Amino acid sequence: MRGLIRYSIGAIALAGCVDATEPATSITEGEATVCGSGPTVKGVDVSYYQGTIDWPAAKADGVEFAFTRVSDGLTFEDPKFETNWSAIKANGMLRGAYQFFRPNQDPIAQADLLLQKIGTLGPGDLPPVIDVEVDGGLGPSAVASAVRKWVDHVTAAIGRPPIIYTGFYFWRDQVGAPDLTTSPLWHAQYTTADCPNIAPPWTDWAFWQFTSSGRVAGIDGNVDTNRFNGTREQLEQLAGAQRPCGTIDAAGGTIDDGDDCFTAGGPSQYLRHISAVGEGDDLIWTHATEDAAESNYAQWNLVMAEAGRYRIEVSTPAAYAQSTQARYVVHAAGEDHEFVVDQTAADGFQVLGELDLAQGGEQFIHLGDNTGEPLANNVQLVFDAVRLTRIGPGEGSGSGDGDGDGDDDGSSSGCSAGGAGGLPLALLALGLVVRRRRR
Repeated sequence: MRGLIRYSIGAIALAGCVDATEPATSITEGEATVCGSGPTVKGVDVSYYQGTIDWPAAKADGVEFAFTRVSDGLTFEDPKFETNWSAIKANGMLRGAYQFFRPNQDPIAQADLLLQKIGTLGPGDLPPVIDVEVDGGLGPSAVASAVRKWVDHVTAAIGRPPIIYTGFYFWRDQVGAPDLTTSPLWHAQYTTADCPNIAPPWTDWAFWQFTSSGRVAGIDGNVDTNRFNGTREQLEQLAGAQRPCGTIDAAGGTIDDGDDCFTAGGPSQYLRHISAVGEGDDLIWTHATEDAAESNYAQWNLVMAEAGRYRIEVSTPAAYAQSTQARYVVHAAGEDHEFVVDQTAADGFQVLGELDLAQGGEQFIHLGDNTGEPLANNVQLVFDAVRLTRIGPGEGSGSGDGDGDGDDDGSSSGCSAGGAGGLPLALLALGLVVRRRRR
C-alpha cells in the first residue's frame, strides 16, 4: 500500500482471539484488541514501486501469499499488475489484487476496472481488496457511501464479499465506522505488539499488515509485510473460488441449478427462481442485456472422475427460454470454447458439442447475461441444467461443429452422477455457432 498509509471469512475459524482483559497495547475504551496467537502465514503486498520481483526467491523466503495493486483509483493503472498477478500464481503462492480507492471518483467505475483486470477468479485467488485510506476531501458519510457501493458491486460480481483494508483511526474517524463486517478485515498497524487494535465494529481480523519495512528475498528494498490470522489450510479455504463439489463419474452426469457444482452470480434481485418447470423441477432465469460486461451469470463447475471425450448438453425449457444468442463458454484444459446457442431451438436438452475433458477440476461451463440482446426487449435467458455423456476415451479434441478442441477450468460443488442420452449431432445445426479462443 502507500506507507501506512475477492465468501466472507464465514465459517473459517481464525486463530486470533478477542482479549478484553489483558491488552497487549494501550487502547481507549471500546476499541477491540485481537490477539494473533496462531501460526504465522507470511505474505506481502506490492506494486510497481517494488520494481521487478524475483518471485521464486520470495517463495523460497517463506512468502505464501501476495497481494498486488491493480490501480490507484481510475487515474493510474499499475504497470506491474499483469506481470505480478501471473507470476504469483505461477510460483505456487496464493494471490490477491487490491485497488487504492479514491472516494471522490466513481466507485462503480473503479470496481469495474478491478473486475476487468482480475477476470474470473479461480482456486488460489483471494477475494479482491478495497484499500480504504484516503477520504478525497469528503466527509465520513460520503466516504462510507462510496465504499459501500464498491463493496456491493464487487460482491454481486464475484458472489462473495471482498476484503477491506484500512486502519483503526481512519475507519473510525474518516469513514464513520460503518458496519461492513461481512467483508474480511485486512488491518494496517505498524507495531511490535501481538494484538493489533482493529477498526470497529470488526471483532477479528483476517490479515494484518504489521510493517512497511519488511525485507524479503527477491524484492529490493523495504516491502509491506503481512500475516494471515489462521493456518495455511484456512487461507486456502478463503482462496477457494468455489465450494468443493462432487465428482462426475466416468459415464457422465447432470449438474442442475440446485446442485453445489452450480453457481449463479450477480445482483440477486435479477435472478428469478422458478419451480415446477425445467430439469429437477426448477430453473433460474434473468434478462439478457447488450452490455459489454456481464452482470448476472451462471457457472456449472466440472470435476471429472476420468478424462475422456464427453457430449455436453444444456437444458432450455421452452416456457422460459427466449434468448437466441446465449453464449456458453466451456473452459477445459486451458482453452475456452464459445458456443452461441438459440435457447428456443429445443424444449429440453440441446447439444453444445463434444469436448475432451481432463480428470479433476478447474473446468467449467459459463453463461453470462450479456448476450447482445437489448434489455428493453425483456428477453429471458435460462440457467438450468447441463448434462455430460461419455462418448470416448478422449483422443484428440473437438467442438460442436468439429473444429475446436477441449479445455477446462473451474471448481466444484455437489454434482449428481448418472448417465444421460443426448440429442443427435444433427441438432448442432440449430442456431449454434462455435468459436474457439485461447487465453
